[in-house]
Amino acid sequence: MLTTRDVQHILHIGRDTAYSLMRSSSFPSIKIGKRYFVSEDALAEWLKRYEGKVYKL
Repeated sequence: MLTTRDVQHILHIGRDTAYSLMRSSSFPSIKIGKRYFVSEDALAEWLKRYEGKVYKL
């Protein structure tokens, strides 16, 4: 499982953008307590789905 910080580093995005992405309903994250997580496989699948497209938050 990847944390918001992991997603931030993987995608080379800022902290606020990473949190907005994790809270987005079209992003495959899960909230446990106050923390957001996404599986590596779900992130890879999401990236494939949006490959070549513009994703707006």
